[in-house]
Amino acid sequence: MPGIDLHLHTTASDGAFSPADLVRMAFEAGLDCIAITDHDSTDGVTIAQVAGQGLGVRVIAGIEFNTMWHGQSVHILGYFVETEHPELQAVIARQRDGRLYRAQRMIEKLTALNLPLSYEEILKSADGGAVGRPHIAKAMIAQGYVSDSNEAFAKYLGHGMPAYVEQPKLTPTEAIALLHRAGAAAGLAHPYNVEGADQVDLDALLPELADAGLDAIETYYTDYSAAQQSAILHLAQRFDLIPTGGSDFHGGGILSQAELGTIRVPAESFQRLEGAAAQRALA
Repeated sequence: MPGIDLHLHTTASDGAFSPADLVRMAFEAGLDCIAITDHDSTDGVTIAQVAGQGLGVRVIAGIEFNTMWHGQSVHILGYFVETEHPELQAVIARQRDGRLYRAQRMIEKLTALNLPLSYEEILKSADGGAVGRPHIAKAMIAQGYVSDSNEAFAKYLGHGMPAYVEQPKLTPTEAIALLHRAGAAAGLAHPYNVEGADQVDLDALLPELADAGLDAIETYYTDYSAAQQSAILHLAQRFDLIPTGGSDFHGGGILSQAELGTIRVPAESFQRLEGAAAQRALA
């Protein structure tokens, strides 16, 4: 099977490695084609593509939007995105502003819990990328408040925990429509929940997303069992979705079990996804 991984994160959002370093690591892991899918950011794409040209690794421009559906978190991936699309970048800017406000509110909550943090240090840690909970977790570790990111999320930063703050988000259908206008194919990320919250009702969600034009569903994913993968393949067939996938590699405390080279998307899925994006670009 070719080395294709369509779900990777860099320091442009909450990944641990720079775009250039991630491409080099992907090459060393035997990957031929990757997608950079940072949260609410396309900043890492061009750097990664330049690095990929030097190593013979094809880098697809992607993005991941954290959306909200009836109070539950649903992640939507965009593949083959027109990174300079004006509306897309305007939405990204609004999402980033929301992330900054959210970080400030979470720091206030942690301070009230006698766990003070420096907002300036957290911004510095993000290094210009989209600020997220992993950056707050990193600061908590540095202060000795928790031993690792898993503890930070389990005790303080996870959904429903004392320092959690909801971020203003798009709906899944809004994200799909936006991605289509930006010439991208849209996919549902990790349909089986990996954040510890209640599992989304896929029987209710997928008809709505299919009607909105969802193109793909993440089927090949870190730690999915054979039964889960089979169930998602069935859903892909039922709703005429492309079964895609990726490791969701961050290189840090987020999904720490994810490793480069362990998830490989079938070439047929990639070709169908590229074709779907081409159709969206022409629409």
